[in-house]
Amino acid sequence: MIEFKRLVESSTYLDPFHNFEPFEAKSEIRWDPLTGLTARIMNFPARRMPRFDPAPLVAASIAARCPFCEENAAMTARLDPAMFGSAQVVDGEVRVIPNLLAFDKYSFVAIMCRDHYLDMAALASRGCVVKGIEALAGVFRQVWEKDPSARYCSVNCNYMPMSGGSLIHPHIQGIAGEQPTNYQRLMIEKSAEFRAAQKAVFWDALEEEEVRLGERAVGRTGSVFWYVPFSPRANIDIGCIFRAPSLDALDGADWADFGEGLNKVLAYLDRENVGSFNLSIFSAPGDEDHFRVNGRIVARRFLPPVNAADVSYFEKLHMETACMVVPENVAARLREMW
Repeated sequence: MIEFKRLVESSTYLDPFHNFEPFEAKSEIRWDPLTGLTARIMNFPARRMPRFDPAPLVAASIAARCPFCEENAAMTARLDPAMFGSAQVVDGEVRVIPNLLAFDKYSFVAIMCRDHYLDMAALASRGCVVKGIEALAGVFRQVWEKDPSARYCSVNCNYMPMSGGSLIHPHIQGIAGEQPTNYQRLMIEKSAEFRAAQKAVFWDALEEEEVRLGERAVGRTGSVFWYVPFSPRANIDIGCIFRAPSLDALDGADWADFGEGLNKVLAYLDRENVGSFNLSIFSAPGDEDHFRVNGRIVARRFLPPVNAADVSYFEKLHMETACMVVPENVAARLREMW
């Protein structure tokens, strides 16, 4: 039922690093087994990037007055107490406030901790991301009680400026509204088509097939399955699948299972000298039983020697990933963390 389709192509050039001897350069086009979106993987020798020094960015962000630091709290927006019962939702160190950039009908920011900066190891050991997600899930439930039209939600994180994050202070965002994002909509629609054609849930079949093949399956942490997608969205792309269609159906045990796996993923990224990532967790309305809550975590970094962005016209204009890291190699190295 699951097809992993690929096309391998090659061309020859004269290699300047080997006396201009002929060299066969290979590239591979892979189709995502659910959406049909393609990614290109280049046969280019991958090497570990040097560890990025965040100190100048951290110092500059403090000098600019970080609105998420408690001493600057007057710079942040407040929730409507008539809807949420208070001007901000506080859970331990986590504070949930409105996002000044309203991406959807409801747009929130969970400030994960009081510290202005945490490296990847500290982010994992303190469980900040999961605490932020759980706080956002609670706010989503308050939204749905009063506005059931906001059926589509997601949780998202730009960690550090390399990922597009404009603030250093650890935070995670949540959006909810009446329309899904393009990729969220495509996943939901294709999942429904798969269910109608195959009489099975795509996400369950994908997990079963990845485990059978053993090439990209990483492991489980309780109720959450971890794998490396066949058609990646970035140079390092790690996926996870929950057992429910909607965030509303997940409880503390599910988030604890997710947190256990996330800590392993962050430890792996740290070992690879990756200090920045994007994370998205996609949800569907609870009646979409052909869907499963799923997440993607992708590595982000500046490319030396001029600190270039790691996305180009392929991603921004062609809607296609150009990737120099083979997914099966990522899975093999990530499995070591399990």
